[in-house]
Amino acid sequence: MKDIDHRLLVRKIILSRFLEMPLERYEEFIENLKINSVFIKLYNRKWAKCDGGIIKIINFPGTIRSSRKYKWSKNVLAEVIVSKDSYLINYRNEWFSKEIVVNQNGLNWFLENEKLISKKTSIRDLLTKIRLINIRNSITYKILGGIIYFQKDFFINRDDPYSLKVLSFLDVSKWVSDNFKNGLYIDSSRISRIISRKLIITKYGHEIELKELFPSSRDIKKNM
Repeated sequence: MKDIDHRLLVRKIILSRFLEMPLERYEEFIENLKINSVFIKLYNRKWAKCDGGIIKIINFPGTIRSSRKYKWSKNVLAEVIVSKDSYLINYRNEWFSKEIVVNQNGLNWFLENEKLISKKTSIRDLLTKIRLINIRNSITYKILGGIIYFQKDFFINRDDPYSLKVLSFLDVSKWVSDNFKNGLYIDSSRISRIISRKLIITKYGHEIELKELFPSSRDIKKNM
């Protein structure tokens, strides 16, 4: 039992550090995955029993690859474009908006046919990296969705600070739990790690730190 608890603790520490990884380092992490020889083989290999390849890349709804050109500062995560009826997220890196789906049956078939049984360690390492990317991308996407939901008036009203509402990490955590039933639970500490030192660009071209979108009642009174 102690060994199991130890492994879980190690996994939590690894995930926590991964969520705090600066954006530029995270981009390097993704680039290293994209040039991984096994990843390339899995992505390009078709399997007769699978609709498409063994690896599929899926975009989150409401994300775009915009033609707009910004000189992204190192801490800018995305441009957020909000209207009355919808919103779009234009990430600084298109891979931030993706989920990497691995067909397990197809992977088993690939291992048998490529005779890579002796390289299971490298496969496990690859799958761990894919899992970390999926978790970080999913958490980030859900948090941004929650922020936009609560602070919609701010984004619509030309970034007017008087339109900001009192918002806590717990509010967003509960919203995510209610709107992504079978998704990963996002507690307050994970929200804090994800938004730390990160900024977004609004549709009016303003840069704002994500933490500023979580004002307390005291902050609201101070602004007024």
